[in-house]
Amino acid sequence: MGMKRLVVTGPKQASFEDVPIPSCPPDGLLVRANVTTVSTGSEIRVFRWLPVDEAGEWIYGGVPFPKGAMENGYSMVGEVIEKGSNVTHFSTGDRVFVGATHKEYTVTSPTQAYKIPDSLSDEHAVFMNILNVGQIGLRNGNPTLGENVAIVGLGVIGLSTVAFCNAMGLRTVGLDLAQNRREVAKKMGAQLVMDPTLDRVHEDIIQHFDGIGADLVIEAASNWRAVRTGLELVRQDGRIVVVARHVDVPDYNIYGHPYMNKRVTIRSSYGYGDEGDRWDLNRTLKLSLSMLAEGKLSIGAMITHEFEWSELPEVYSRLDKGDTDILGAIIRWR
Repeated sequence: MGMKRLVVTGPKQASFEDVPIPSCPPDGLLVRANVTTVSTGSEIRVFRWLPVDEAGEWIYGGVPFPKGAMENGYSMVGEVIEKGSNVTHFSTGDRVFVGATHKEYTVTSPTQAYKIPDSLSDEHAVFMNILNVGQIGLRNGNPTLGENVAIVGLGVIGLSTVAFCNAMGLRTVGLDLAQNRREVAKKMGAQLVMDPTLDRVHEDIIQHFDGIGADLVIEAASNWRAVRTGLELVRQDGRIVVVARHVDVPDYNIYGHPYMNKRVTIRSSYGYGDEGDRWDLNRTLKLSLSMLAEGKLSIGAMITHEFEWSELPEVYSRLDKGDTDILGAIIRWR
């Protein structure tokens, strides 16, 4: 008996292949997918077959550039259909979130599966890994109650950051070139949304933030122009957290005038703490899960599309061509 899985085989080449359904090991779970979702940044970079380094050796940090087909994606909600003989804390029929690629079935360790409360829908729970990226980026900026946060780039990561800012009582401004994304950010609670190319946008945002600018900027647009926007918006002695991975090269001096004068702290945000750290993968994901289940994170407005699994290659193609209408995409497997 076989299953379908999505693979990327080269630049802008995605298709499905038939492979055997994996066997469930004694210490594992076999999960059948209900829904997956698309990370519109990372997954499309893989679809474009772009390495993260100049030498072309790595597709992700620590993951070598593939020599053949590569699975893609990292967010799945499904049902446990078989558990190993050594597994005690799960039952068949449990709904779980797992960090799996786009495919019909996956095997996972019980330590990497998270039970979903009955109050939480598949469609919201599947965004937990995407929410985690926003959560980690915001935490790396060390915001305190009532601070001013500018979020540059309002894809699913930027919008996830908006949701966490609201839950934390932070004042937010969202910036994006696409009007529909700005409208979604407004629905999700951003106090002000703006097109970064407009005249006086920097002056207006600084004025909105009581004339002092942003205490913290989250850059989630994946280009150096967005970092430059952040440098212009952040207050003196403020912080910038770069969440998006960049494959472009800056055409300005990040330490030149007038940016050096601001004494800005710039920090990258990538991945989880080591296992056992205060905010390792397990604790980070459980926080997103509990806040979703308790209604503290409002993400409904960012879910804009639903597709059948067979449409995934076309979804990738649309995103590659710059379709900004697709934000949160639910991919249905059953």
